[in-house]
Amino acid sequence: MKNHVFVAVACLFLAACGGGGETKVAKLEAIPLGVAFENQTELKTSDCFKKIRYVALETTDSCLVGQGAYATILNDWIVVTSGRDRCQLFDKKTGRFIRSVGHVGEDPEGYSDVHGGWQNPYTGQLSFHGWKNEIVVYGADGRFDHIWTPSVSADEFPAMGVFDYLDADLIAGYYSATDSLPARIALFRGDEIVRVESLPVGQEGDKAITPDDIVSISVLKDGGDGLAFIKYKDGRSAIYPLGNSCFWHAGKDLYFRQSYNDTIYRVSAAKELQPVRVLDLGVYSWSYNERFEDKKDAIYPTKFMENEDVILFRFMTNVYNDKQKTYNALYRKADGAVKVSPLDDKITDDTNGFLPLQPVSVSASGEFAAILPSEEVVSWFEDNAGETDIPAEVAVLKKVGEEDNPVGIIVASLKKLAKSPLSLGVTVT
Repeated sequence: MKNHVFVAVACLFLAACGGGGETKVAKLEAIPLGVAFENQTELKTSDCFKKIRYVALETTDSCLVGQGAYATILNDWIVVTSGRDRCQLFDKKTGRFIRSVGHVGEDPEGYSDVHGGWQNPYTGQLSFHGWKNEIVVYGADGRFDHIWTPSVSADEFPAMGVFDYLDADLIAGYYSATDSLPARIALFRGDEIVRVESLPVGQEGDKAITPDDIVSISVLKDGGDGLAFIKYKDGRSAIYPLGNSCFWHAGKDLYFRQSYNDTIYRVSAAKELQPVRVLDLGVYSWSYNERFEDKKDAIYPTKFMENEDVILFRFMTNVYNDKQKTYNALYRKADGAVKVSPLDDKITDDTNGFLPLQPVSVSASGEFAAILPSEEVVSWFEDNAGETDIPAEVAVLKKVGEEDNPVGIIVASLKKLAKSPLSLGVTVT
């Protein structure tokens, strides 16, 4: 049975008679993550996925994938970013290399890094971080399109600005609170500011950080884009997301969650933020006022991947001490089931009996993507040389060599995957 919680929504509506007012109460779906954390169990592909498809990415001297490969699905392509400067498109069905997109450089068409950007399935465009707060936009045909500079600029670190597409025309931006401004969501149409909305849960921001304030700074792996972990000279510790951990898509919907806020909101062009779900963390909740405290086993969510059937997300605990650990969590919408397992255990493939999965992204049409290093594929076949009942879709990977590009994995969820409503005939040859 699904779990629900009644949450008062801070919206007042005028009564029809007498000029009085009443508070509307909305029912939000609750995800009982705290209880699941106390009852951890193995995650299996049969819990959440109906079909797993393996795509061996073409390997030639002109399309070698670098270290730290990351895969996303954009319409008919697998987009693979690796190293600091490689963005490559492969055919989603065959794995054939299509082209590289853009380049790192300080020239007018260069971007600063391949990581941390976004792809828009409505337009088929890829957006990268440029220089001086610019966003560099390329088409999937590999051609430079334009540079976009947000009309609202982010303040100095630790204040941050994060962006993602809302639809074909609008970009959503999240700006964290500063010592003079509240946290807010802004919607942009090109250079036009469509709307700026202060967040319903206020968080007083921190002043800008100087090197004199810091004892040490390091990067934590969190199952997402990573966290900056700072130890201050006054004895405090703090973490700050290094990428987009607050926006994610499911179909045509854009969702948002602010750090230290357990409510998940839907972002809309027509309405203010709409609360839709709440993370029930129980005693493991970590409030904004406690953010500098080393709270035992406090849960800090870092990444959300959602489609019509499931939400697969990641969180960390004990971020500030040597018991630090990252977890996978699965929320199944049909029955409200929540399962939690250590991230290092991955998701056991009880569908094909092959290597465990670690999805890194999900497309707006609901396909999860993962990467399997070629050396792990080769090693698995060596360890299972005597097996005679290997599924055909796995057996074809015997051709993969240890020096080859990795294998892309495309995972469809429990329901039959419908044709993407966002594939609007963007064709690239």
